[in-house]
Amino acid sequence: MPSPAVLAELQLGELPLSLVWSLFGLSILATLAAGFVAPLVGSFLLTRRTGFLGIVLPQFAAAGVAFGYLVLPFWTEHLGHLLDPVAHGDEAHLALGYHLLWAGLFTALGLALVALSSRRRDGTDTGMMAAAFAIASALTVLFAHGSPVGDIYVHGLLRGEILAIDEHELEILTGTLALVALGVVLGARHLTRVGIDPDSARVLGDRPLLWELFLALLVGATVSVSVMTVGPIVLFGLLVIPPLVARAFARSMTSFLVLASLLGGLSAAGGVWTSFTFDWPLGPSVVVAAALLLIPALPRLFGRGR
Repeated sequence: MPSPAVLAELQLGELPLSLVWSLFGLSILATLAAGFVAPLVGSFLLTRRTGFLGIVLPQFAAAGVAFGYLVLPFWTEHLGHLLDPVAHGDEAHLALGYHLLWAGLFTALGLALVALSSRRRDGTDTGMMAAAFAIASALTVLFAHGSPVGDIYVHGLLRGEILAIDEHELEILTGTLALVALGVVLGARHLTRVGIDPDSARVLGDRPLLWELFLALLVGATVSVSVMTVGPIVLFGLLVIPPLVARAFARSMTSFLVLASLLGGLSAAGGVWTSFTFDWPLGPSVVVAAALLLIPALPRLFGRGR
């Protein structure tokens, strides 16, 4: 994989497809995998009227990644025997497990704050989530600023420049998302019943708390792994926009999930094409492609709102 300096000088739109695939094929596959699976999780967040989590939780995960860089010197010196964060002797290439540790911990912190705020019935829960997003965004910048290596990496991650994924990262991402997709397929009926009417679901034999924890596990796994690979910008868009478009046209929960997944995959493919055609950062290109799909759904969404 070329260095960041070399990548910056490449005019991607002028490269032959074979060279583009050899250089960035892993990143393209990672983006497509997130495109098909992340909207499945986002669909359940939307049906529960907690779609704002699609923005808040990825930002918490990004803050965790930045915090990992901040404490890297201390960790390497005192806790390196537990988990060595330096791979191949190069501090710019950290072990994925170290990243996932902090991304997962901060995502769990975000989920805990959501659980606490959701208990309030005075209308302040949304405001608390907005405040949490603002704080997590500020901490991401400050944590990254405390580490020269982290500042460079997190800056690229937040901009959506996700063109340097290696084989190990792709394996972790696709393996995790495959398990998440399987969990959605197997638990869709129960998650739907619990999300719509917990009391009725309990009468039908479901355990609402158990299924809520299961959904939190799916969300946490998706967010922590995806932020580390495709970045928070892509995850923002894929968790929220494809389910929103699918909601305007779906007539059942099954069609809602299928359509959201297909639209997410289409958004990812369109973002890849746009990125390599116009030499744009891949992350924002995916969100722009998803936003274009939102246009034909706007009349239905506004009509349903009335």
